[in-house]
Amino acid sequence: ARDEAFCFYYEENLRLLEQTGAELVYFSPLHDKALPENIHGMLLGGGYPELYAGQLSENNAMRTAIWEAVTEGLPTIAECGGFLYLHTTLTDREGNSYPMAGVLPGKCFDTGKLVRFGYVMLTEKEENFLPAGAQIAGHEFHYYDSTDNGVGAVAKKPVNGRSWECVHESPSQWMGFPHLYYYSNPEYAYRFLKKAADRIYLKK
Repeated sequence: ARDEAFCFYYEENLRLLEQTGAELVYFSPLHDKALPENIHGMLLGGGYPELYAGQLSENNAMRTAIWEAVTEGLPTIAECGGFLYLHTTLTDREGNSYPMAGVLPGKCFDTGKLVRFGYVMLTEKEENFLPAGAQIAGHEFHYYDSTDNGVGAVAKKPVNGRSWECVHESPSQWMGFPHLYYYSNPEYAYRFLKKAADRIYLKK
């Protein structure tokens, strides 16, 4: 996803995906009515969906398409803004609530301050995108929070040792607030693309 609402990606992450064999196809949850044809994975990056919540909500066709794709098992990574978009509703700072994609049961809301800001190391609880116990580096920068942040991984601040549970996980999805840096553990990217490649095989 890449448009005004979803515009934050580590370019190194995208290059690593391409170097590993991925073909990146961009689409807009704001302006497009359907996902690109014949995709085998989806990356919903960070950005500012809260500034475009009304437009995102009005695009029922795209919200439905993404709900169907994720619930049908399309390998999906959603970080921060992309994570917000997958919730049931998003409530902006004026108190207006907008329906989002509805993949996740929680609701998102403005806190008026930075939440869990800074660098973290994430430890995988169960084997999905990484082996159980493996770690990957991430970063959180958001003023919004969720009523259900997930429990699939444990985030820990390297400086003060504070930790908390986060991330909704399944064998095919990783959805949470942290922006991940793939080069801190490239196996994460490799496994994501392996899941996408397996989906190609299953469709044949």
